[in-house]
Amino acid sequence: PLPEALCRELLPLNSAVCDQRVALDYFRLSADHRLLFGGACHDSGRDPRDIAAYMQPKMLKVFPQLRGVAIDYQWGGMIGIGANRLPQIGRLPEHPNVYYAQAYAGHGLNATHLAARLLGEASSGQLEGRFELFARVPHPTFPGGRLLRSPLLALGMLWYRLRDLL
Repeated sequence: PLPEALCRELLPLNSAVCDQRVALDYFRLSADHRLLFGGACHDSGRDPRDIAAYMQPKMLKVFPQLRGVAIDYQWGGMIGIGANRLPQIGRLPEHPNVYYAQAYAGHGLNATHLAARLLGEASSGQLEGRFELFARVPHPTFPGGRLLRSPLLALGMLWYRLRDLL
């Protein structure tokens, strides 16, 4: 855990933050004053061998005052990314009492709070308004079918990562 004064220095408004790059980084403070810092999205589906070593230079670029602070935990996993990079929130047409929220495209640290509120409103009968707005968003599938979907996604993400460098 970080000292409270350092937490206020890092994120004075205690907000969840992400950058606007395709391969984005995101961060927020936890209730126990730890910095959650993520963004090791690999389109290959494989995590770096040492996630902490991979993320630390990125974290120090944003927060150089954390040099020398130990990283206590690291974890990886798959993220859901829809073709339009918008969260998928709705109900199953064949089972209208089953709601879903998925595909946060790396923005889960921020967007899950809104999705949880929308699902709570919808499941308590408040379907008009915000929930229905998200439920009407069309979500196309990635081209290429099962065989080419992953390689095409990796190629497309590489293209956008290169554009982020320019």
